[in-house]
Amino acid sequence: MELRARLPILTRPARPARRARLAHSALIAFLAFIAALPIAAPDAQAKLYRTREQALEHVFGTEAQLRPRTVYLTPAQVDSVRELARAPFDTPRLTYWEASAGDSLLGRAYLDTHLVRSMFETVLVAVAPAGEVRAVDILAFHEPEDYLPPGRWLEKLLGRTLSERLAPGDDVDAISGATLSVRAVTGTVRRVLALDRLLHEEAP
Repeated sequence: MELRARLPILTRPARPARRARLAHSALIAFLAFIAALPIAAPDAQAKLYRTREQALEHVFGTEAQLRPRTVYLTPAQVDSVRELARAPFDTPRLTYWEASAGDSLLGRAYLDTHLVRSMFETVLVAVAPAGEVRAVDILAFHEPEDYLPPGRWLEKLLGRTLSERLAPGDDVDAISGATLSVRAVTGTVRRVLALDRLLHEEAP
């Protein structure tokens, strides 16, 4: 009601002082409007390629029975994984998924979220019962896609086991322009293989 009462006044020629006050009020209103506009997220380029459920189904099939397993590692076991992997690891509590078909174990899957350059990615690594890599799947990648390792490179990690030569520039091909991404994924694979060895070759 108050706004309607003032509207006719705005149609009359305004005095200089009043014009200044009106201009100031208009500026304040404009700045408030700008402040209310949505701001683009800094990770606007982030892409989700698969959900966890989609990735597990893709690796093990729709008929597999999936059971989450949560483990608690001692500080000594955390140190052992870090030393075996030769990669950062400081997670005493984690969950992985065990896949089976009937009485047959198909493998185990682990999710790993880590920093690449300045943004994060999430990678699923599946390990076969014998301890070799069954699948490597990038679920989410927050860096520019130019840095994303191609699928054909990920396929070269299949069947690998934990060894000193499992490293970029050695048994793992380096990719020009995606060096940090390659290191990050290889480090993830080494972490998962080391963890899987610790959990299933010695009692946690």
